[in-house]
Amino acid sequence: MPLVMLSQPGNFVMAALLTTSFGFTTRTYGLFTSLPFWFNFLQVLLTPALAQHLHSRSMTILSAWLHVVGWISLLVALPFLPAEESPRTVFVFFATFSLVSLSSAINGVAWNAWMQECIPVRLRGKYFGFRNRLLYLSQVSFMLGVSALLAWLDGSLLAYQLLFGGALVLRVCSVLSQQQMHTTSGPNVSAPEPPWRDQLRIIRKDPTLIHFILFASALGFTANVVGPFYPVFMYEQLHLSAAHTNLLILLGVLGAAIAFPAWGRLLDRFGNIPVMIVSIILWQAALLAMSIATDRNKWIIYVVMGASGLFSAGYGIGVFGLLLKLTPSGARTMGMALFVSISSLTAALGPVTGGFFLNYAKSHGISLLHAYHVMFMVCPIFVTATCLLLRRVREENSAPVTEVMGAMRSVRTVASLFGLTFLVNQVFFRIGEGRFSTRLRRTLR
Repeated sequence: MPLVMLSQPGNFVMAALLTTSFGFTTRTYGLFTSLPFWFNFLQVLLTPALAQHLHSRSMTILSAWLHVVGWISLLVALPFLPAEESPRTVFVFFATFSLVSLSSAINGVAWNAWMQECIPVRLRGKYFGFRNRLLYLSQVSFMLGVSALLAWLDGSLLAYQLLFGGALVLRVCSVLSQQQMHTTSGPNVSAPEPPWRDQLRIIRKDPTLIHFILFASALGFTANVVGPFYPVFMYEQLHLSAAHTNLLILLGVLGAAIAFPAWGRLLDRFGNIPVMIVSIILWQAALLAMSIATDRNKWIIYVVMGASGLFSAGYGIGVFGLLLKLTPSGARTMGMALFVSISSLTAALGPVTGGFFLNYAKSHGISLLHAYHVMFMVCPIFVTATCLLLRRVREENSAPVTEVMGAMRSVRTVASLFGLTFLVNQVFFRIGEGRFSTRLRRTLR
């Protein structure tokens, strides 16, 4: 999880390294942040062809090793780079980030296809809710170590080298563990998928998946215009250190870790789409408060980070479960590759647009604080509007959005969002018919 987090666009560690240690401008930072999205788009040219010769498990493991190689290259090069936005520094970061982004893109599609074989549909919400909680708790532990290390070494280059080195060791251990995972009990892997032309034919006849791709594309752009710049805003406008920013972001990660199991059970009960709509609305409503954050009321950031972590978890787990459900069985890899590719193309334009907007404001004498506030106010409104596209996606056995809102208003579900799993179990699972069980069920209702 640590190295995966460091590979995400706009993560706080890379934001601090690029903008603080190497002095990259917001425009250059936005271009580098968009690289993972561009390679998620380009992987559609490579992944379906690989899937005809390699099983999804093999693709996952090979791309993971390529991911490790990219980070080793960056770790080795860091001490020899000038601490400025020089052509050599830009080239090295561009080359290593490109390798990391390409391997991550292939790995994401291959891993999704592999998990579709492993996890039954009826258990996915509960399983991935529990799994994601464990992943985020490991991320919380890593981020606490990041804060301590950055504060101890005062954000020096050595601190980043130690962080990358430790994350690399953990990533190697995780890939070695993946090599011990086997989907089937026999020695033979599943048959290769049909040619990509046949898979495209299947996808063209599936309007539900096409509408889902359109929704993800719209949300990817609107969310990433501003998303990667939250840590930069904290560094430049609120004058927070990397360690302090890390602790703020940690609130969101911790909130998501607490809420994942409850969201997973909501997904299993009501379906992915209605839960995702509710999650997006609450998530973006929390982010709107960033439009009034200044150096004098930094406490707002604590509320925003914690609330956005609680509510965004529902969308994060829902979009993955819905993708697994909607992808046709005869075009699994191509369907996922197209989803990642097209949605990432628009997402790649997001940080570039945000970076150019901030650079334009700075060059024309507009206060960057006001420019950030405009972005923080406008973008959540457009992200919420993408729910209109999501409502056009058809999902079997999903409940109306109003039922999910009713569940969210009840005390039992709100309590479950704060980790009261003993209460959640009574809410989402049928219990016996004994006298005590009957009384308890009536009380919960």
